[in-house]
Amino acid sequence: MLTELEKVINARRRIYLLRHGEVSYFDPSGNPYQPGEVPLNKEGRDQAISAGKALGEAAVDLVVTSGLPRALQTAELALEQMDTGCETEHIDDLREIVPGDAFKSTGEGADLAFANSLRKSLGRETRFLGGETFGSLEDRVLPAFEGLTARDDWSELLIVAHGGTNRMILSRTLGGGLDTFGRLEQDAGCINIIDLDPDGSFLLRLINYTPGSPIKAAMRLSTMERIYMSALLPGRAEESPGTSA
Repeated sequence: MLTELEKVINARRRIYLLRHGEVSYFDPSGNPYQPGEVPLNKEGRDQAISAGKALGEAAVDLVVTSGLPRALQTAELALEQMDTGCETEHIDDLREIVPGDAFKSTGEGADLAFANSLRKSLGRETRFLGGETFGSLEDRVLPAFEGLTARDDWSELLIVAHGGTNRMILSRTLGGGLDTFGRLEQDAGCINIIDLDPDGSFLLRLINYTPGSPIKAAMRLSTMERIYMSALLPGRAEESPGTSA
């Protein structure tokens, strides 16, 4: 007869939470992509493949994405490296937080305001770069995530989503709110691992693991710093201290 502890252990499930790979914010002609159409670039495709290889031994039986192209591409490339034949589902509420005029910030201090837009002074009414509020992000992501955890049709779940989406889910698993959200980083192509007990409690086993650079020796910029330096100041990323090659 199984002990109570053994019953819990046997019923424990696993969630792999993957952020999409690196993207290009401008097309070959130099025009900005719409936020919902941003594709993976060469680095991002390589990151997705590396993530899939790292997850090669995972017995994933359900894959869920936000449905946005960069998440779909990451999932497809990762799954090519994995031994799983399960179908991929799409949940729109797991999409990234929507910015306002992200690429038109000007004036003194605009660079710091952009760089800190996911980190400091965040409240439910705070708008991400003048766009969607963090309260709106919370109100759609967490119910979608809780709906997934309530399902009984999976043992190992792979969610392929976005930096803001992942931060919200990780904040929930840690029992925190937007203060916790602002202290978390999600580098492109990173893997997080969350275990889920039958009583609904979480155990965070791994966070922001990047297979191509496990100790992140050359990664010193935050996500938003990297976007600002590479997209808003073209050519500056290579010249900036702490930017990976």
